[in-house]
Amino acid sequence: MHTTTTSPDPDAYDDRAPGEGIDFTTPEGLRQVIRELTDHQAWATSPVAAELMAYAAEKYAPIARTWHRSPQDAATEAFFAMRTPSTLKARDPWAVVTKAVALSIPAETVAERGLLSQDAARRSEERPASEPVRAGEYAEYLFDVHPHADTPSGGESAVDRVVRATSVFLILTGWPARPVEQAVDYLTYRVCGLRSREAAVETAGGDVHIAHRLGLGRETWRGLVKLMVGHAARRSEPELGLFARILLGDTVPELLADTRLVNSSRALVAQMGVRS
Repeated sequence: MHTTTTSPDPDAYDDRAPGEGIDFTTPEGLRQVIRELTDHQAWATSPVAAELMAYAAEKYAPIARTWHRSPQDAATEAFFAMRTPSTLKARDPWAVVTKAVALSIPAETVAERGLLSQDAARRSEERPASEPVRAGEYAEYLFDVHPHADTPSGGESAVDRVVRATSVFLILTGWPARPVEQAVDYLTYRVCGLRSREAAVETAGGDVHIAHRLGLGRETWRGLVKLMVGHAARRSEPELGLFARILLGDTVPELLADTRLVNSSRALVAQMGVRS
């Protein structure tokens, strides 16, 4: 049962500590906890605030891991989002916090990789045309092409296998390595909780802010999402996406042997003006 949203009354908190006894995992519960912690300036001292941050770290750990960050980084971004007035006023505060974390964590990673400030990383016009390349940065892709890369002896998870094989296929069909790595990482996280392929294409395809950060146009981004996630069958385009095909057992050499799939990928590369 959700807590009723009312105007804060300082006298209403006399019988308990700020936020105590409230289920902050619900939207209305989070709203009330934020309000009470803020009204009493208790963010730094309240055990409830500490519990909330621990919960946020666990909740957003998948986002953090996708971008090679710690769960504490995600919790920090969640904290900043919770302190904004728009979160308190939103219909679903958790949705606002989740979106903020999903945007901020990639921006931090892009900033570090591009040797930029996070503020500059959020603005595509301020980012350099290409990011600095560090020695040995892409060496791992050479091993992924080898047929023994798919053996289970290394303990690689299904998600890791999908991410790595998808990245290798796209790079070998002409995509620049760094944007591909970031796009695959992001989409793997973004679509895993959605109920259908159509919902995944519609939701992820609309994430234009990510496309801009990766230097991709709107249509190129939507095409890349469809290539990875799949879509309703058309005469000239494959139905199953790269994610599904790899999960079903296709290897990188088998994907490269699919002329229609390769042509679809290269057509998108040509569309963005990158030569294979």
